[in-house]
Amino acid sequence: MAHTTLSPAEFLTPQRLAKLSSNQQDYAATILADVLRVRQAVGLTGDWTPQQVAATLAALPTMVDQSHRYYVAVVPVLTAYFKAQALPNEAALLQALKAARAALVAPHETTDQEQAAYETVVAQVETWVQTMTQQPEVQNLSSADQQRFATIIHTVAELLITGKGLQPSEWTVTTLSEIMFGPFTHLLDDSERVPELFHLVPFALTALFTYLADHQLLPAATELQAWVRNQHTALTTMYDPKLEHFFEELTAAMQQQGIDTRDRQAVDAFTQDYLRAHPTTSRALFMTDHQLTQSHPAKQLKFSQKKRRKRRRK
Repeated sequence: MAHTTLSPAEFLTPQRLAKLSSNQQDYAATILADVLRVRQAVGLTGDWTPQQVAATLAALPTMVDQSHRYYVAVVPVLTAYFKAQALPNEAALLQALKAARAALVAPHETTDQEQAAYETVVAQVETWVQTMTQQPEVQNLSSADQQRFATIIHTVAELLITGKGLQPSEWTVTTLSEIMFGPFTHLLDDSERVPELFHLVPFALTALFTYLADHQLLPAATELQAWVRNQHTALTTMYDPKLEHFFEELTAAMQQQGIDTRDRQAVDAFTQDYLRAHPTTSRALFMTDHQLTQSHPAKQLKFSQKKRRKRRRK
């Protein structure tokens, strides 16, 4: 039987708030609203399970831009929230919260130095975009497609330079593949995840690599352009909501098993085992051109969707 979940308002009575610390009281309502929103955004419904807790809290930092004090309060607030409902799987939920705590309490605010470095990258990439938009093939795009073109260039360049710490002289086919299949779609706004944008990805990448090569900034330009040609279908069809949900489930399963998501071999091995254990999912996924084992969990991104939305809309 499904359990009726307490709403934030029903939970946050004066008596329950009094049991929380002052910091937890400050953020309790915001945390509960954010957690329930993120849970819905990643497609999770029904009763809370340990897997849902893990997936929701893994996605939370990528969708919510808050201070360190906020993230310190997340696990205690959710612990009180679950205890108040006397859920039958309470012990397992609390264990999942405990397992997620270390990643959540790591500082999420970008330092002044990091922010300045990021803004420098944004300014540099904007210079590239402004120059490329003077090219006839880009000028011939509609205004909407020109905005999508700029979004693609910014997202790719920022993932490689800020996310991976690689200047264009260090870009390779391997690093490009790693950011395109997974992190790229995670960093886009929901409104940007449309076929029109993905259809432009090969064109935008080719234009970027040609521009950088013309300025002697990209030694691997030929290899990267060949990769784009070979991956044309995969790039134009790489966003699939069902596949996105799979990655959330896979991330939660890895966390439950204690897999280090920075260990590429461990992630690849776990992914293959997971697909073998879920043959129906496996068949559906391998009917696409997506490269499953190239995906990286969204929580590894070094700058959030929220920060990038603010920049684009200035």
